[in-house]
Amino acid sequence: MKLFTLSFISAIYLSLAEGITLQSVFDAAEPENGYDKYLVLEQNMIYTGEVGVYEGSVFIEGNGAIVDLNEGLGIWVYAEEAYPANLDIEFVTIINGGYNALTFNGTATGNISNCNFISNLFGIQIMDYVNISVKNCNFIDNSQYGIAVRGTTATLDEINHSNFWENGLGCGGYNENC
Repeated sequence: MKLFTLSFISAIYLSLAEGITLQSVFDAAEPENGYDKYLVLEQNMIYTGEVGVYEGSVFIEGNGAIVDLNEGLGIWVYAEEAYPANLDIEFVTIINGGYNALTFNGTATGNISNCNFISNLFGIQIMDYVNISVKNCNFIDNSQYGIAVRGTTATLDEINHSNFWENGLGCGGYNENC
């Protein structure tokens, strides 16, 4: 009986220590409030891993949670005219991205508010015909840029009340195309 109890407690500890993957929350998310997937993260919880959005409208209600990318590729959104994709995200801290914390490509759209981007290669990178809005976000200690705009067709529609500290390159953490 003691061996079973010890094994059971060890299994619970290991599952809690590794955290919950962001992909598992994404996969379990249901439609709500006009979104195809509505993710609700728990306050003071650390989620791990990365996720891709390739069609539909997704909302991530962060509630102060942390997403630790563990040097992975981050959260990416890719859309085409035939398969639109949108990501709205708020109140999340995204850390340790080996590349971008958030990436928007193709014709993707999104609204990012009240988020922190800390110790990623890039905080947010947009390219192609993307159109996003950034409000009340902090970009801290990202190795390259806080926000990188690649090419001349991507649109950083709005950036308000955001802070850029200790990002490796660029004036205020921006790419020269911002």
